[in-house]
Amino acid sequence: MPYSTASSSSTTITPSNARLGPDSAGGHYPPPKSSSRIPVTPAVLRSIFASSRTILEERSLSRVAFFRFTGFVLSCLVISLSAARGRAIKSGAALLGVGVV
Repeated sequence: MPYSTASSSSTTITPSNARLGPDSAGGHYPPPKSSSRIPVTPAVLRSIFASSRTILEERSLSRVAFFRFTGFVLSCLVISLSAARGRAIKSGAALLGVGVV
C-alpha cells in the first residue's frame, strides 16, 4: 500500500455563542463610573435614617448606643484583667508591657 503524503491539521471548535472577556462567566461589564453618584458612607446612611426620627427619638437612640458601647468596653476590660490575674500578672501596667524587664 502506498503511503499518503497528505498533511492533517487540527482546529479547535468553539460554539458560536461563546464570548471572551468578563461576560464569559455569565457576568456583565461593570457600569461606567459616573461622577454624579453620591458615595454611600456611614454618615450619609445615618443622616437618611435620622431624618425619619424626631430629635427626642434620636437622642434616646444615641444614649442607648453610648451605654451599650460603654458596657462593651468595660466588659472587655474586666475580661482582660481577670485573664491577666489568672496568669499571675498583678498590675495593670504589666498588661501594657510597662516596667517589665
